[in-house]
Amino acid sequence: MEEKSLIQKLPRILPGLLFMVGSVILLRLYVEPWIKDITVFGTKGWLARELNLNYILLSIILGMLYRNVLFGGKIPAWAEEGFRTTRLFIKGGVIMLGCLYTVMSLAKVGGWAIVLILTFVFGTVLFVMWVGRMLGADRSTIGTMGAACGVCGVSACIATAPGVKAKATEVAMAIATILGFGLMTMFISPFIGKALGLSDLQYGAWVGTGILNSGQVLATCLAFNPTIAKGTAVYYGELWNLVRVISIPFVVFIITAWYYSKEAKEEQGGQAQKQSFGQILKEKFPMFVLGFMAMTILSTLGLFGPEKSETNHLLREAMQWIFAIGLIGQGAYIDFREIKQAGGKPLKIGLAAGATKYVLALIIIKLFVPSDYDV
Repeated sequence: MEEKSLIQKLPRILPGLLFMVGSVILLRLYVEPWIKDITVFGTKGWLARELNLNYILLSIILGMLYRNVLFGGKIPAWAEEGFRTTRLFIKGGVIMLGCLYTVMSLAKVGGWAIVLILTFVFGTVLFVMWVGRMLGADRSTIGTMGAACGVCGVSACIATAPGVKAKATEVAMAIATILGFGLMTMFISPFIGKALGLSDLQYGAWVGTGILNSGQVLATCLAFNPTIAKGTAVYYGELWNLVRVISIPFVVFIITAWYYSKEAKEEQGGQAQKQSFGQILKEKFPMFVLGFMAMTILSTLGLFGPEKSETNHLLREAMQWIFAIGLIGQGAYIDFREIKQAGGKPLKIGLAAGATKYVLALIIIKLFVPSDYDV
């Protein structure tokens, strides 16, 4: 069957997309200003200041309410294609974030970010393998949970699943566990960050290292500081997160090779799909990272003008709208029933790895990462 073009799909995309766009317009132009202005406990703006209720958290909360209350647990057919554009908006926004960086700033911050992230990525994978074996989990479950906890949640889990012959139920349980843990950390992290007096650099580095899912890293950074600019939480958090994302093909290869060992062949009858590193790199490399780097190069060349130019202002304003639309969609893909059903060994592995990574990252970053850095 011939694949439909974007123009042919547009009539099915528009209803759900317009629903998300309309929701964001209501949130940003009416609901968020009202929350900033309302007086609670005798303090004006208490909800915004103390509960961090900005347009980012409101977008995710609204998306979750749509899915679990208004839609009765399932996105309706009329909105489904539109809501599927969620990943496009988030990845498009991350590409645009490249305009905040220069090659020089990446070189300054990127070196120790790479060391820290890769230590946590591969350390987490090994930790999951150890915990999984201690619990007697099968190798497919260990493989998918290792990628999900070690790298960036859902994307890494899905990328690894074919190589370890994971069943659909194993993938679903891994994703539900990751999203459930991420949902909790997404709401508590801004409070912890402010209580400990973390700077934007420290907070972004912690969240970019310790939170399991990429979309939730973005949301958690913007919940702490909704400003999109150089030196903000999202500036550092996404830099850390991109290092994680780039490691996907390497982690997939290592986990697949581990699964395809002699022991795995004895357990599974040698049915795992063996792939070369070149094949995995070609199939799993996150192409949007190239778009991010292209924007960084254009920024380095000065094509967007000075820091406070009108072009940069428009780009940042556009990013705020794009991320808000994408995060409403992400909220709508959080199904409380699936999270509730996630249990057993995947839940134990995910909680052990997620909590260890989250707390250890906070301790190391608080002790060793400076509060500020010249970018």
